[in-house]
Amino acid sequence: MITRIPTLVSLRAFEAVARHKSFRKAASELCVTHAAVSHQIKALEDSIGVRLLERTSRSVALTSAGEQYYPSIRESIQSILKATQRIQAPDEPDVLLVQSYASFNTMWLQPRLADFLQAHPDIRVRITSSFEDGDYDIHRFDVGVFNGPPFDERFDYTPFFETDIFPVCASEFLDGTDKAALNGVPLLRVPSTWNEPEDWDCWLDAAGLDRDAMEFGPVFDNYPLVREAALKRRGVCIARAPFCARDLERGRLVRPFDIATPEPGRWYLATLKQRNANPRLDLLLEWLFAEVGADPTMRRFAV
Repeated sequence: MITRIPTLVSLRAFEAVARHKSFRKAASELCVTHAAVSHQIKALEDSIGVRLLERTSRSVALTSAGEQYYPSIRESIQSILKATQRIQAPDEPDVLLVQSYASFNTMWLQPRLADFLQAHPDIRVRITSSFEDGDYDIHRFDVGVFNGPPFDERFDYTPFFETDIFPVCASEFLDGTDKAALNGVPLLRVPSTWNEPEDWDCWLDAAGLDRDAMEFGPVFDNYPLVREAALKRRGVCIARAPFCARDLERGRLVRPFDIATPEPGRWYLATLKQRNANPRLDLLLEWLFAEVGADPTMRRFAV
């Protein structure tokens, strides 16, 4: 079977509708009519043979397939925009460019970065989020933080941290704190990477529970999405300790069981092997290691 790539026009329409949750707002952004956007969405769904949006007279929602499709499409469109901007505008040599997963950036790095910038007001930092392993933008990249083994010969990899994983859910979502409370409850998942076992497999094994007896729910493309699903009481998800700490402190999420197990993968800092000396980057790297050392949910490791 040959998979044909949908048109960019239809993908842009889908991305805009999914982001705005509105055909009207998407049409306004794209400077086309409501009918034109609707036509492109129908053409896309017909092309791939999958329904992506649930439409009513008053609302638009992503289907399960749409929730899986949207992050990759948004990432691809953003990559095209960034590539276009790079050739339209000169580089900014004084800006430090950090790339990592959306989960690390939004749930750990960004809440702390203001402290670094306040201590170093002459340094600017720009963050790029990726949803896929190894999606490096080598032309606009100073340091990357990635959960996977060294694999790209262009980069030096420095061990950064490892951590634990455990289930979390919305407050009072589960009936009790015994492991049996998971029976019949949707377990929300993110696909495994780097040929590592899935998070749920690791935790269920540590908890002595039978995977075949569990009810697995939707698969989400990344951890920010699965976190939102848990907050909306759609099921229980596995969380990485550093990334859910603020939600646990504020009571937005709860940890129903005491059992934790090491995350399947480890985290590395990646920097280009062939790079010029950069004191600003050295300060940022020193700060990152200090922040990890001060975070009780993270552990340094050696290789």
